Amino acid sequence: MPTESFPNTNADGRPVSTSTADRRTFLKLGATFALIGRRSLWADLLATDLPTRSQPTQPVVLKSSQLEVVLDRKDALPYEYHLQPSGARMRGEDFGRSIRAIICNRERWDFTAVPIVSSSVKAAADQAEFRLEIPDGGKTAARVFLQYRIDGATLHLSLREVQELPAYELIQLELPSLVTVREDDENAWLAHGDSGGNHVFLKEAKSGSLPPNTFWGNVAATLPVVMLGTDRALCVQEVTAFMDGTELAVVGAEGERRATMGTTETHRVNGSLCYDMNTGPNTPRICGNRQTPNLLVEQTPSCHLDFLAPTDKKANWMDGAKLVRDRMPLMRTQYYDQKLIYGIRSDEPHFKEAGATFPQCLELIRTVSALTANWPQVVHLWGWQYRGKDTGYPAVAEVNPRLGTYEDLMRLMEEARQYNATVTFSDNYDDAYKSSPAWDTRYIARRPDGELWLSRNWTGEDSYIIGLAKYMRGPGPDRVRFTCDHYQLRDTTHIDVLSYYPIRNDWDPAAPASGIKNLFEGRYKVLEEFQRHGVDVSSEDLRYAFLGKVSYFWNMPNPTPCPFGGMPIPLAATIYRHSAIWGEGARNRSLEERMLSMLFYNACQHPTTGTHSQYGDFADICYLLMVPWFKIYNLKVEAFHRQGDETVLELAGDSRVELDWQKQTYKVTLAGREVARNGRITCPLDSNRIAFYTTDAADLDTALPAGWRADNVTASLLGAAGPQAITARVDQGRITVSVPARQPVIVYRSAERATANQTIMR
Repeated sequence: MPTESFPNTNADGRPVSTSTADRRTFLKLGATFALIGRRSLWADLLATDLPTRSQPTQPVVLKSSQLEVVLDRKDALPYEYHLQPSGARMRGEDFGRSIRAIICNRERWDFTAVPIVSSSVKAAADQAEFRLEIPDGGKTAARVFLQYRIDGATLHLSLREVQELPAYELIQLELPSLVTVREDDENAWLAHGDSGGNHVFLKEAKSGSLPPNTFWGNVAATLPVVMLGTDRALCVQEVTAFMDGTELAVVGAEGERRATMGTTETHRVNGSLCYDMNTGPNTPRICGNRQTPNLLVEQTPSCHLDFLAPTDKKANWMDGAKLVRDRMPLMRTQYYDQKLIYGIRSDEPHFKEAGATFPQCLELIRTVSALTANWPQVVHLWGWQYRGKDTGYPAVAEVNPRLGTYEDLMRLMEEARQYNATVTFSDNYDDAYKSSPAWDTRYIARRPDGELWLSRNWTGEDSYIIGLAKYMRGPGPDRVRFTCDHYQLRDTTHIDVLSYYPIRNDWDPAAPASGIKNLFEGRYKVLEEFQRHGVDVSSEDLRYAFLGKVSYFWNMPNPTPCPFGGMPIPLAATIYRHSAIWGEGARNRSLEERMLSMLFYNACQHPTTGTHSQYGDFADICYLLMVPWFKIYNLKVEAFHRQGDETVLELAGDSRVELDWQKQTYKVTLAGREVARNGRITCPLDSNRIAFYTTDAADLDTALPAGWRADNVTASLLGAAGPQAITARVDQGRITVSVPARQPVIVYRSAERATANQTIMR
């Protein structure tokens, strides 16, 4: 996506020429366009006295029982919002700026940024549609219809119709300021959530704007939700079109700061820009040329603004998070609930020998089963095909001979079932290799310059990116059928990369496809084809476009520093709690650091292992991290508190998570009872079992649950060789067990339960 540049400079920092006369009201950037990004929208305001929008003389007013919206008839932008019945007010566009359009003259291969005003408006009580004429000199280049529609306390914005005149194409409309708060408002604040969540009071905020994503610019692909608020009211903006941009900025000097949010409505992909094609660090971006199509997005640009004005307390970001949470889609399946999900790194071409053969995989699964009392497992094999991980694609017909034969693989998948394990694959529908027997350039995506999309050398051979829309119109469905039938997949499989890139454009002139086309006709089609064969798909990274379609993601993007100097908040964890399960992607950190991150961001562990792994490490992950997390991960977040380095998440059902980031300590309370603290757990698994675990040998105790008889309680020490009976003492209503370091103990309600119930957390 575009490299940032300052106004009147290109991506290399060189001046971009502007003309006189007819260019006084707009900036003509030429074929290098580069690069109108977030910074150019706000750089001229960061260090200047801020202008202020005047009250419109002939406003367009929309009303509902909960909200009144005052629109500027000339600029087609909100001036003010009145919340009912509280009487609270919030500002709209506060700088007197116009909507800006980007248009392309195909004949000149010329891109123009031009401010536009409304030529007419059709308005009713709850809806207004502005007709916007986009000029190029003395001619009309395009015509668009921008609709505002009010529904209760929500304002919906959408680009309802676009008319492009001959030789012209509309790229986007920029509305970066739809709602604004000022520093002198009552404790004004802002929040955003694309990397987990951050919050800052405006009086403490640094000037700046959200940084662009490496691959898709100002698209907030994980959580396109930003908020502005005061003590009296707040507004949540959710950008619902997957290729529209999310804008959030702080401008102005200390004491006079303003925070504002808005959107960029994308109609076409800009073919003149220079894009990061994931070719690796320090490699050049790939730029378009005169032959590059401006790909039609094929999704209606849209967002909505939700307003809240609590009458019984101060407004805060949690109010907005709960509102968004309640309309998020639920998980497509509960299959992944209470399952230990991990990968076995079976083989890669650079391994001197296989990381784990199929018989070794079975032994590893057996050992994990013994350590976890036959806990349900989902095991992904990485490198099961051809010469190991990232080889052979898009073909999947050959089993990696270093791991065993096809018969060995099928034996592994069948025999693993006795250990309550589902063995499945890590597959890949994005990368293709010239050495593959299924290599076909017809299905390889094209870069903006028209060349085949060469990507990265992951494990010894350069990969190329598949154009998934055309692939799933071709051999893709047969590949899905073959995989499911030939390997007898059941329940689930993992498709690497698929969700990481919700947006991947294909500039193939014979079959052009925007990221939306590749999403709906490619990525979604992969999911649908597997579902037709009874197989659910998990994928790589948590993304907004895949909610309700993928239930389990291996990663959430790692938290990044807030550009405004804010503090982390569990915004994504609050909003998405019932929409998906996602993993905690950071590695090489202490158990305490991983535990704090896991509890704060609601991100489960998904270890990748091999025959070299230390099973004590696996037990740490399973018991210290996963067992308590499984009890709380789907409990609603009701409140959040921060005092210095200490944070508290109050959860439904008298449960809570207490974290001290400086001391690296944590405490988990479930239904009023402590179940985990600082390297120790005494956590119920269900009404008949309690898990005890500690990193240092210790006597651990917990209350005897209601209905349990002291003389019936029994306990087992778990190990790779199987369970071993140990003593559980019961005195004055408490169970005490001497627990060795890093060896799990399960306390059962009775000996009969211990014998009869050999599964855990089903």
